Amino acid sequence: MNQYKQHNNKTEMEIMKLLRMKAAPLCMLALAALFTACDDNDDDWSWENEGSQIELARTRGFVLNEGSYGENNAHLSCFNYATDQIYGSTTTDIYEIQNGRKIGDTGQDVIAYNGNLYMVVYNSNYVVKLNGVGKEEARISFADKADLGQVRNLAAGSGYIYVTSYGGYVSRLDANTLEYKGSVQVGQNPEQVTVLDGKVYCVNSGWGYDNRLSIIDEKSFDTAEQVEIMTNPQSVIATGGKIVICGYGSADYTQYTNPVQVYDPKTGECTEVGHGTNIAGHGNTVYIVNTTTDYSTQPYTGTTTVSSYDLKTGATNDNVLKNVPDEMKNACAYGISVSDLTGDIYVCITNYVWGDGTVYHFDSNGNYVGKFTSGGQNPKKLVFLN
Repeated sequence: MNQYKQHNNKTEMEIMKLLRMKAAPLCMLALAALFTACDDNDDDWSWENEGSQIELARTRGFVLNEGSYGENNAHLSCFNYATDQIYGSTTTDIYEIQNGRKIGDTGQDVIAYNGNLYMVVYNSNYVVKLNGVGKEEARISFADKADLGQVRNLAAGSGYIYVTSYGGYVSRLDANTLEYKGSVQVGQNPEQVTVLDGKVYCVNSGWGYDNRLSIIDEKSFDTAEQVEIMTNPQSVIATGGKIVICGYGSADYTQYTNPVQVYDPKTGECTEVGHGTNIAGHGNTVYIVNTTTDYSTQPYTGTTTVSSYDLKTGATNDNVLKNVPDEMKNACAYGISVSDLTGDIYVCITNYVWGDGTVYHFDSNGNYVGKFTSGGQNPKKLVFLN
């Protein structure tokens, strides 16, 4: 019998019944406090480690390492974001530990939604749902949906997972079962996708020849409105009530300008606010990574800067990160993520095919915290659970 039952005559069932009643706020507060205080031996974290082959910290994050196209070496690393300790290794990531097999070829995107992880594996052409320890719960292959093309990126909202695929579609899946619920045609080669205020937004690259932002109403989910933006867009995020877009700006790689644009859903206006190769958002702050890569050397070399843009004031801060190590400045960034739980900032540095990547960790004020191995090649995105 737990301490709560020893100290109180009411059973847990009775307490839950009381909590469901519209009791006075003071009573509700007292009951909640009593329930918490009496459970001093709070080691019942079974929901956090249910089905896990190893014990994981409650404060856990995940790093998606894309791997190298055609090499079947995508990795999903798990780490304790309180200590930056990685679980597993380069050869055995958390997915293989929990499921006994490898992820597949080209880990393209990962999101956290309702305590679960959802991942797109591009060249293996499937979407998978994982629980909070990385154990697979559902999977859908797009191999039998040839007209939709290969899956690319994903977002979540209203109990659904929205998936872009290179045939020019956004598909909707049930978030619990991954059951296919239909598709809407958008533009050519849709890339990233996001959800804001009942609308689904995706950018269409056209492999360099499209320049549209597609907007779909979640309720009707039938047609897409098209808005003209930059040429060859790649990334889109929703933050601070705005849609932020990043891309190449050209089909010719020698002419890339890497514009960053902000689309205001209320006015329909799209404004260029900077230049960068990767973006992430937290509240009204947009973090912009700008990397220049020299492909003439092996391993490749590069230079990386990180700035921020304030969506409310329009101010740019080129010194948003402090005490940035020189090794990060003189390297190639592959992605940037911001924890929605802590506001901490993580810059993903790649070594391409010459070794594992490195994640550089900064706190919410931009102070350098430390670095850790990503546990695989080409780290591109982090997500967090608590």
